[in-house]
Amino acid sequence: MVKDFIKNILLKKYIFVYVLYFLIIFLETTTFVIDYPWIFEIMKVVRYGLYAFFILRIFIMIPEIIKELNFKSWKNKTILNRFIIVILFIFFASIAINFITTGNKRMVILMIVLLASYKTDYKKIIKYTMVMQIVFTSLTTLASVLGITQNYIVLRPTGEERYSLGFMYTTNFAQMIIFSIILYLYIKDFKVNYLELFVMQILNTLIYFITDSRTEFLMLECIIIFMFIYKSSIWPKLYKFFRSILKIFSYTFIIYPIISFIIVLLYPTGGIFNNIDQILSYRLSQTNDVLQEHGVTLFGEDIQFVGNSIKSKIDYEGTKSNYVDNEYIQMMFKEGIIVAICFIIILSFMLVLLLKKNRQKEIFLCSIYLIFGLMNPRIITLVFCPILFIVIPTFFEYFKECNKLTEKIKE
Repeated sequence: MVKDFIKNILLKKYIFVYVLYFLIIFLETTTFVIDYPWIFEIMKVVRYGLYAFFILRIFIMIPEIIKELNFKSWKNKTILNRFIIVILFIFFASIAINFITTGNKRMVILMIVLLASYKTDYKKIIKYTMVMQIVFTSLTTLASVLGITQNYIVLRPTGEERYSLGFMYTTNFAQMIIFSIILYLYIKDFKVNYLELFVMQILNTLIYFITDSRTEFLMLECIIIFMFIYKSSIWPKLYKFFRSILKIFSYTFIIYPIISFIIVLLYPTGGIFNNIDQILSYRLSQTNDVLQEHGVTLFGEDIQFVGNSIKSKIDYEGTKSNYVDNEYIQMMFKEGIIVAICFIIILSFMLVLLLKKNRQKEIFLCSIYLIFGLMNPRIITLVFCPILFIVIPTFFEYFKECNKLTEKIKE
């Protein structure tokens, strides 16, 4: 009786536990943990309890997961099916090796949370993520204005003041607002009125003046312009072109992280790359410096990335920033070449599967985050980005269809 009760909780309360987990990882982006260190100690205890829940939930679902994958019919699987399973195996094995050799836990924790979400509707998770982003950001901002927590200020070299309003760094605040707007558009099926778009425009402009976060401002500005076009009379004429763009992106996504790495390699040649570096706020030179110092390895290295957040300022006072503002390249440094390559292949395959299912809205949402990942490492940070929750159900749906096809062939 007790065993069934516990099993029922593990299977049906994922969203409730994820909300608690989200609160923990959200607090880590704020100055609350700096101003009130006891909060951090409580978070550590709660976090381990949440990890236990996720792990137990995975163990309970393992028999069903194995059944879905249907390894018994390996000989009857297509070459593509085998390739994907091998990539997934290499991916998980490389994450384990990286953890053992470097002590890096971020991908291990990420996989635990994602795998535990099996059988949970990703749209529901995205909706809860959006609501929590808005609520917690509003409360954090209010706390900063009231002086309950601090408003960390960052100065640009040119003298502009950038305000964080209760967050560890200015872009944390800007991204939390902007990503919640993007998720809101997705949840609303991109069917919003002009008043809502006007409010989004006001918010985007206000956030820009507060944080001076140019990348975030330009990204949301492009999306708002797109929404105006989407609502206009010319959209039906542009729809086929839009679908073609999404199709091209889905099939070619794999090359963009590679190109970004090649550009970093070419930075020392100067010329146009110096201009690109200045436009990108010295992202190329800083990444190239890390590359020259550490290189890249198969299974990653224990590298401490120091940025300009208040935590970095406290922990590494006087240390020059070496933060890598590219998700894919940062993964190459921390988790290794193999994990990074497998991760990119998995995302590429997910996009193609979504394309086959005619899920343009999901592809559009993913494309925003994946392109943004070339300039800011947010894809594997669940507090900002919930698109990885789409990966698990998309892949299992693919395996189910492959297994059904295999059974028909046997018959």
